[in-house]
Amino acid sequence: MALYADCAVVAEVERLCAGYPIAGVTTNPTLLLAARENAGQRMTDIEVLRALLANTPLPAIFMQPTGMTADELRAQSEAYLEQDVHRVTLKLPMSEGGMAAALAIRREQPNTRIAFTAVCSPAQAYAGLAANAEWVIPYFGRLRRAGLDACQHVANIARLLAGQEHTRLLVASLKSPDDSVEVLLAGADDITAPPEVIRALVVNPLSEAAIAQFNADAARLRDLG
Repeated sequence: MALYADCAVVAEVERLCAGYPIAGVTTNPTLLLAARENAGQRMTDIEVLRALLANTPLPAIFMQPTGMTADELRAQSEAYLEQDVHRVTLKLPMSEGGMAAALAIRREQPNTRIAFTAVCSPAQAYAGLAANAEWVIPYFGRLRRAGLDACQHVANIARLLAGQEHTRLLVASLKSPDDSVEVLLAGADDITAPPEVIRALVVNPLSEAAIAQFNADAARLRDLG
């Protein structure tokens, strides 16, 4: 059950690496735009990728190529893979163009790590499994906002993927620790969450009260000599 950081702010990812057990980082164009507009990070997508590769030890850095055609997706994918074919994972859209790009890339570079993102149905997850993707990525929050039973969707995809060892279920669009636990209990293999959700995973008022008591008692022991 690996934990990934859903973030494109390089400094934020570096801080998370220092204090939390994250296995990698997931980015997308929306996160890259937010990093620029909200965090003042003036970097291109390639510059962000290079910084993450240089400044973190993370073995899996997910980059999401964009384009209307398979050829456009392939061109941007190749630019990402040139940076580090072993640590870069391509997040390709679950679409006809994304599938065609994935198959073409795999024919040329069989060991490329590929994930399909924006997976909204078990049928799409099956297509990703058939294409030997390493991950399929549904958006929990987006499914729920669409009025669907998001947890049941995750559970159905988990059942579909059960019994095989190649394609993992990585759930995104999580807004709270409760969301995270809900999808893990429903069968998610891995989750990716924003920094604030990752930090909230280790916080609970009862824990804070217990820790405060331990610290107070330790101080009394020191005073007693």
